[in-house]
Amino acid sequence: MKVKIWKLLGLLSIVIFMLSIAGSVHAASLTTTIATHVTPVGVVYDPAMHEIFVSNYDSGDIQVISDSTNTQIADITALGQYAGPPYNLAYDSAKGEIWVADASGAYAISDSTNQVVANVTTNAPSSWGTLTQAVYDQNTGEVFISYSDFTGASTPYIQVISDSSNTVIANITQAVTGIVDDSAKSEIFAPQYLDSSGSISGNVYVISAKTNTITNTIPIGGIPGLEAYDSGKGEIFVANQVYNSSAQNSYSSVIEVISDGTNKVTTTIDLPASVSPGPMAYNPNKGEIYINDGASVAIISDKTNKVVGTVNTNGVGSSSGGIAYDSGTSTIYAVNNPGSTSGSMGSLAVISDPSSGSSPTSSASPSPGSSASTSSTPKVPEFSNVGLISVAAAIVIVTLCTIALTTRSRKTLPKTK
Repeated sequence: MKVKIWKLLGLLSIVIFMLSIAGSVHAASLTTTIATHVTPVGVVYDPAMHEIFVSNYDSGDIQVISDSTNTQIADITALGQYAGPPYNLAYDSAKGEIWVADASGAYAISDSTNQVVANVTTNAPSSWGTLTQAVYDQNTGEVFISYSDFTGASTPYIQVISDSSNTVIANITQAVTGIVDDSAKSEIFAPQYLDSSGSISGNVYVISAKTNTITNTIPIGGIPGLEAYDSGKGEIFVANQVYNSSAQNSYSSVIEVISDGTNKVTTTIDLPASVSPGPMAYNPNKGEIYINDGASVAIISDKTNKVVGTVNTNGVGSSSGGIAYDSGTSTIYAVNNPGSTSGSMGSLAVISDPSSGSSPTSSASPSPGSSASTSSTPKVPEFSNVGLISVAAAIVIVTLCTIALTTRSRKTLPKTK
């Protein structure tokens, strides 16, 4: 009997080992790449139309891509009288519009007609440059446009646009490097690494979308940059460069995790040397953060706060572009921006990251302007390594108890003559 038990334990140990390995292998993989035009920068997913919008800065157009065929279905070139080269994008779920940020302001594109329906000039100073960011707050119906410039001019760096009047309704004077919307609390988180005097500050500002004022300042040090909002845990992931005296490059890449409940850093995630912090996107189905560094996409689990996978996107890695998560097909779209290579065409990497081995089925598209809703096929819950080992351990315990009880009952049975 002892020999059989040890054999059984050996087999179960092998099962545990195999399950552990299976749990550590990430399912995300590159499926295809889509050609873009010159210098692609921004990308956003439109869940109402099941489409991807890509802004091309140097070619001055916006491509519309179907997420079912991964092919271009429209190319928007008529961007309006005051529109400048398109940079970053934001999706307005209330009106079914794509907001485009550029150096001179912002404009809105209807996702039903693919035509510009609003053009808001913000009279931005020429010193502001073109590194603009755009986010939409669904609770207030406002679009926030940030401008990256560090001249110390006493002019607004974040401008707030009402999507009902299509006018600038507020100015927030603070130099920032990016913005992200916390939809649960109607707050905007905006990192800043240089103040108006040009000194390194390393702060993240918390802005109320209801009052359009700064309500808190979170000191994090380093050189904070782009962000992602994790709606599942109420956390903001901030890419940061921190000084490291022991490293040859002097700075190390990390992700600072901020709780929107306490407005404090709860975790610092060290990134591998091969990963440069770039634009990020959040996957609510799996609780994962995707980071596009131009040549690859790194994947962070918000359960373990560790990098759990990296997908090569065949990018040149010269300059990272935007990244978006398509909840309708469990797909990641990552921009490959060739950067300083003048006149070079870019590409859009299409990465599949299914939750249970099969892509969810999207519901029919709601009418333009309505909130998007999608339904998915039932999914098998994903287990972490700890979960898999726990299940296997439970099997071991039950099996041993069964063997022990069986052995004991055999010993207590009266012998037959």
